[in-house]
Amino acid sequence: MKTYGFSRKTAAPPDRVWALWSDPSNWSTWNSGIQSAELDGLVANGKKGRMTTNRGTVHDVTFHDVREERGFSMSMAGPPMTTFTFNCEITPDGSGSTIAQNVAMTGPTAFLFGAMMGDEMAKHFVPVLDDLAKAAESS
Repeated sequence: MKTYGFSRKTAAPPDRVWALWSDPSNWSTWNSGIQSAELDGLVANGKKGRMTTNRGTVHDVTFHDVREERGFSMSMAGPPMTTFTFNCEITPDGSGSTIAQNVAMTGPTAFLFGAMMGDEMAKHFVPVLDDLAKAAESS
């Protein structure tokens, strides 16, 4: 399975990055691509929520593979017969962290949609990671 994504370094330690990334109700305060996200509490395995993008699209999401201060995955329906799984990772890096986000596509049509839109989707992770790093560094 091919993934599409980016990573970057930040001076913020993993706990400060995690404090922001693990609380979807505050994503819209630092992520310019998110209008709102609804989740009862912090991310946890099996929790379901709803996310609205700044383009007005609404997505039901499910969190899994949650690892305290290290990351999580979030899955949602994509184009027909395709599921998007976003992997958000935090790796300690000296006094700071390396943060990464990628998307994997699964399902019978994933090969087609990955080729059509995977790299373009990944480009949107650059400002997300930049905004996350800036917010974590200033918190």
